[in-house]
Amino acid sequence: MKKSLKVLLATSIVAFVFAGCGGGGTSSGSNGSSGNEGSESNIPYLRQNHSSYSQSGSKMTPAPTKDASKLSIDWTIEANSEDGAKKLAEHINFMVNKLKSGATPRAWDKLFLMEAYMKQNHYYTTSVERNGKLVVISKVAKNRCAYDVISAHSDAVSGDFFGQGIINKDYSSIAEGILNSSECSSSKTSIESFISSHKMSRGMR
Repeated sequence: MKKSLKVLLATSIVAFVFAGCGGGGTSSGSNGSSGNEGSESNIPYLRQNHSSYSQSGSKMTPAPTKDASKLSIDWTIEANSEDGAKKLAEHINFMVNKLKSGATPRAWDKLFLMEAYMKQNHYYTTSVERNGKLVVISKVAKNRCAYDVISAHSDAVSGDFFGQGIINKDYSSIAEGILNSSECSSSKTSIESFISSHKMSRGMR
């Protein structure tokens, strides 16, 4: 990318990208929650305008480019306006900061809880750049378990969020498959403990 690219988030540890695209709030107490969280994260705007984003240079639904050998996931997303690109980038930064503060967005969904676990334990990094109507997101995991989590989230973001505007689907069954895989065997106990201590009923904050 050109040097003029505005780096909105250089290297922080995150999830789909779009960690909160599913709505549902964060857990309360020490994790905190805001009654205006939806508007602060631009979720209402993004849901209403989900079809206004496309793969750069085409009219196709945004989809990640994955490289399992490098444990990397990259997106190049084009909005139909600079304001749309700004709101998307703001959403990502908002959710990154929520995770960094110890929050657990969508605590009723095990996939999002696994992503929060990976974030809080520094198992992957994310960089976000915006240049006009383009938003470029690059994520690199530190192990295959973390990669599988952010990969599953990226699939959900592409197919359900950008593709259909769906923000409240539960991906816990996918998370279970990842958790029980050999790639996550060494950290399974600690992940399960994290999920147990943070999981909340759907609709709770």
